[in-house]
Amino acid sequence: MSDQPPERSDTTVTIRLPRTFAAFRHKNFRRYWFGNMVSFTGTWMQNVAKSWLVLSITNSPFFVGLDSAMNWLPVWLVSLPAGVLTDRFNKRNLMIITQSALAFFALILALLTWTKVITIYHILIISFLAGIFVALNAPVAQTLVPELVGSSDVLNAIALNSSMFNIARMIGPAIAGSLLTFAGPAPIFALNALSFLAIILALAFIRLKKTDNNLNPEPILTQLLSGLRFVGTHPDIRILLIMVGVFSSFGIAYIPLMPVIARDVLHQGAPGYGLMMTALGTGAVIGGLTLATLSKTRHRGKILLFGTLALGLLVIALSFCRGYRFALILLVLVGFCQTSIASLSNTLIQTLSPDYIRGRAMSIFSLFFNGMFPVGSLIAGSIAQAKGACFALLVSGIVILVSLTIVNIIRPQLRQI
Repeated sequence: MSDQPPERSDTTVTIRLPRTFAAFRHKNFRRYWFGNMVSFTGTWMQNVAKSWLVLSITNSPFFVGLDSAMNWLPVWLVSLPAGVLTDRFNKRNLMIITQSALAFFALILALLTWTKVITIYHILIISFLAGIFVALNAPVAQTLVPELVGSSDVLNAIALNSSMFNIARMIGPAIAGSLLTFAGPAPIFALNALSFLAIILALAFIRLKKTDNNLNPEPILTQLLSGLRFVGTHPDIRILLIMVGVFSSFGIAYIPLMPVIARDVLHQGAPGYGLMMTALGTGAVIGGLTLATLSKTRHRGKILLFGTLALGLLVIALSFCRGYRFALILLVLVGFCQTSIASLSNTLIQTLSPDYIRGRAMSIFSLFFNGMFPVGSLIAGSIAQAKGACFALLVSGIVILVSLTIVNIIRPQLRQI
């Protein structure tokens, strides 16, 4: 598929919008944004309900981490081929397929829970199978965004997309926490299955500029190797990917432990756990909107490094926190830093990658971002099982700070991007 922007006459409006919301001038992006927000709200509802269900069935922090890991392990199997598919085929159609499959797995999870035959093994298998389609979807969804907007609005669109994801992370857990207390997890899984209709319909109505050369004649293996060579020879992308890997392993991998921290450290029930996840989402939304407003800034490298420093310090502070209200404040700040780091890393790699290879570059980004998450989840779950969830947080914060120091030593030029 060509990476040329869509036809302006069909996809943009001429009204002036504040800089923060510039990408909403594009009709295709508006459809995609609102459809995704409904879908991701359902996804976050399911994430909270599934983690709580796993903890209820097993009473084991390790299995909570293992379930999250099973959801992301397929990234190692399919991310690189997914990048080749993204560069060869229609992104919109590919995404419709992946979203339909994820809706199906959510429905199966709802039926098994409703009939009370659900076991931890059912959950782990469904998480792994759904993870295959999550991994296929990742580079498609990321590289579709530049095609929905003009080149000047890419960072703004990615930041707004991140805000959408985190608005869903703010709303979904709050709804799930309330529903869990009186309805249980099964209705939540069913609502998630239904929520996928929003993004599927939005994608069906999106119209991109047609091209005559949707298929790249190069063999798939040749394309895959060329993508790896490009990333391997680009020093800035290499160091960004290392930072993404550390961030995913230690900067966000403790999230599956949130139900453990809520119940065993802060002595909260399901509503309190839901509010903690909402606090993370609130900070992330604020961070995304701030980044969208600063989308024209020339100091992206410096903001990325400062955000990583702040994240490491905040995670360490959270490891010592025993007060629920103070923990909520810290989680808001952690969410702010997390979305800033993720959005900036995504944007910088997309900006540094030529159009013809962007899908493959972003599949490698997905491999580091999503693929290291299960590794970090298993590490965090194992440490929490042996030494407690707070010690796992402390280790995560220290690793983030040490890795940032090393990055500053080996690639100081990153500050100038």
